[in-house]
Amino acid sequence: MTTSNLKNGLMAVLLIAGAAALTGCGSSGAQSTDFASREVITSTTDADRKALAVCNSTTTAGLAARQMAYSEGNSYRMDLVWVKLTTLPTGFSSGASYISMWKWLANSNGSTYLDSSAVPVALYDTQTKKFITSWGTSIRWSAISSMALSMGYADPASFFGRVIILADLKDKNGEYDVLKVTAYSTSSNKAITEINGLLPMFTVNPTAYATESSGAARASVLQKLHPFYSYKNSGYTTSQFQSMAQNYCFL
Repeated sequence: MTTSNLKNGLMAVLLIAGAAALTGCGSSGAQSTDFASREVITSTTDADRKALAVCNSTTTAGLAARQMAYSEGNSYRMDLVWVKLTTLPTGFSSGASYISMWKWLANSNGSTYLDSSAVPVALYDTQTKKFITSWGTSIRWSAISSMALSMGYADPASFFGRVIILADLKDKNGEYDVLKVTAYSTSSNKAITEINGLLPMFTVNPTAYATESSGAARASVLQKLHPFYSYKNSGYTTSQFQSMAQNYCFL
């Protein structure tokens, strides 16, 4: 997504965030030995040339989301990712549940690390091409229902058909592998459901993704999160996988 309005809107949100008292997401100090899960590239044309998935989709009972790599001009930014909620958790519209996002990584020996800080998010209106919130670390219908109603939406499903989310990963080097979207009970703050999806961009062919650039086997926990993991031996070509991943895009 690359327009002057978007850039100006993002800058405004960043400035607001600097003054807001929000939960931070600073450097975790984690050391990753798996730098090959996400491909850090400088040109949007490289995504096709390297057969990378620019978009992803993850779903489970009661929660689903799509991801799309964030671009500016002819380059991608690894520290930002678009998220579209396509299925909302039970109780979200009544205020009984809310959503937060997290990032985690895994290295070749299977060790995983979850960043202890929730990923900051901001809501973006795809029709006006403007951000409609500043950064926050949770999404609650009670906080945005009045805004949604002023836009003509009385229910969250319709609202999130138009409004998407920008997640600030604070990960310029693309070290983190996975975005976790978690629904929590408002009364207990305990997780009730979650989904884990590979962050774009990653090798779109699941067979190729199974091996890191070093030649070592990629952590099995990451391999199994590949959207086409179940198609590894199906005979699909890389071009077909690219077309399938493109269907997950939403901008």
